[in-house]
Amino acid sequence: MELHPLRPDRRSATGSGSQRRKIEAIGFLHIHRTDSRNPFGRTRPPLAPPPVRGTALNTTGETDHRWKDDRRAGRAGWKADGALITGDADPRPESPYRMDPRRNFRLQRSGSLLAGVARRSRGRSMMLIRTRIRLLVIILLTVSIGGGIAALSVIDDLQLAIRESQRSRTDLVAIGEIRDLLLITTGEIADLPKWQAPQRDLFSERIGRCQQIITDLQRPDMEISTQERQAIEALARPVKNFSRAVTNSLRYVEEGLEDRALERTRNWLRDHLLPDIGEAVRSLQQIQQERVGQMESRARSASELVTTSLRILGIIMLALCGGFFLLLKRWIITPIERLSHAAQLISQGHYGEPILVSSGDELGSLAREVESMSNDIAQYQERLVDRERLAAVGEMTASVAHNLRNPLGSIRALAQGCLRSDDDDLVEPSLRTMMETVDRADRWLRDLLQGLKPIRLDRKPISDLGDHLSRICDAVQSFGQRRQVEIAIEIKSELPSLEIDLRRLEQTIIVLLNNAIEASSAGSIVSLVASTSDRDLIIEVRDEGTGMTEEVQSRLFSPYFTTKKGGLGLGLSLTQRIIHGHGGRIDVVSSLGAGSTLTVVIPLERDTSTDKDEKEADGADTDPR
Repeated sequence: MELHPLRPDRRSATGSGSQRRKIEAIGFLHIHRTDSRNPFGRTRPPLAPPPVRGTALNTTGETDHRWKDDRRAGRAGWKADGALITGDADPRPESPYRMDPRRNFRLQRSGSLLAGVARRSRGRSMMLIRTRIRLLVIILLTVSIGGGIAALSVIDDLQLAIRESQRSRTDLVAIGEIRDLLLITTGEIADLPKWQAPQRDLFSERIGRCQQIITDLQRPDMEISTQERQAIEALARPVKNFSRAVTNSLRYVEEGLEDRALERTRNWLRDHLLPDIGEAVRSLQQIQQERVGQMESRARSASELVTTSLRILGIIMLALCGGFFLLLKRWIITPIERLSHAAQLISQGHYGEPILVSSGDELGSLAREVESMSNDIAQYQERLVDRERLAAVGEMTASVAHNLRNPLGSIRALAQGCLRSDDDDLVEPSLRTMMETVDRADRWLRDLLQGLKPIRLDRKPISDLGDHLSRICDAVQSFGQRRQVEIAIEIKSELPSLEIDLRRLEQTIIVLLNNAIEASSAGSIVSLVASTSDRDLIIEVRDEGTGMTEEVQSRLFSPYFTTKKGGLGLGLSLTQRIIHGHGGRIDVVSSLGAGSTLTVVIPLERDTSTDKDEKEADGADTDPR
């Protein structure tokens, strides 16, 4: 037995969960494997469950050794007592069920390959949209081409049947023409001695016409039936004999034997030749009539087959087109509609909504990406709201601490002075000053809490809003005069009656006018312009101040945000809440050096949704203390 020092094993002794599962699965396969040495294919008796974490059990059931697969060195061994035992020596007892390390490695490799194949097959189970459309187009083209080829074949068969029928009818007419020509010539045999050159040429022309018709009936360029060929040959022989008989009679007339020749010719034509010609003509006509009937029947069948084929092809094409459009709707249109709806929801601020597209194609992947993006945006938005809330709380805390620290410091200083002073006359003024300081801090806290309370609107019909706006401007005139700012009011049209909370609206206009006056320089003008549109009341407050930056505009209505010294930053926030309670909005237009315009827009007709919000606000806790 040869001992080698163990190399450091980077893997833990216990192994990971996946390694344990692999060892257990391989042990299970090994326990239930079929003995290759058993010709009857019996399985071995099951052993105890395989040990966990790669341990091996000896015959006594005690943990003995662990097997270590040294794949990089290309060998396998058994680890025991701090050494790697190689060679044929095995410290474990002999057992017919002991696992071969090489077989273990092969099983692991086979399992990995099977798992990879399974993953690839799952990945291919869902076809891409372009692949599906290509398959549908291929199916449509295949059916169309196949149906077109079948229809063309049937149409060719129909055309062939029609041509054969027309040719058979032409043959019937030609056979009747042979009979008529021969009968006419037979009737003129009595005047044979008087025939001159024109009559003889006419006879030769008739015989040539008959022979030409017979040649055409034989159709050397195509195959004809044996019966038809025999009938044609039966007709050709009498015609040839008829021509020979008349030619011989003409020669007899030239030799002076016209009486005997004419008598023999007439008898032969009457007794033999004409009956043979008639029989051959009838036989050939019967064959042609049968062919005409067959061709007409074939043409009717072909016509019915064409009609049926076109109907079936049309039904199949309609079904395929319907299925094609249904599949397109299912694969493309419906997912795109759902994605469009999801995009609209996202644009409206509804993040995190599920998108009902579960396919494994491009649109399904896009839907999952959009849904994931929406969820991320929802999470980011929640974090941003939390940050803004924390920032607002921080600002409020800093403002509260600042505004309470100063009064407390003053009270402490006065109290220390009272303790150190022996003069009773100084104590009373100090106590009075401390009380005033406490009262001032209490008023400040009440104002702060008032800004945190929900807005309650007491709406009443107001018909003289213009007069109220004029009185508001008169009320702030004294403040404007102290700042040397002129206040101008302009009412462009007669203001209609509407339901508003007049006290809250006056509070809003006063806040806007005071802010405009404070932002204006001496000698400038602050304007209040009131007008109406079709559905809204519009009140504009304009100043000629320095304007606002974009950052200030974005935080203008945030609670506790202010650019003034000693301000709470609740005026504009409260103003916005009042206008929103009326179902309106406040628009801000400002630029540095050009002044600012704040526009209040309130609907002329009362919105019931705002009433619901007011009731919910009234039902909430209105005292934050």
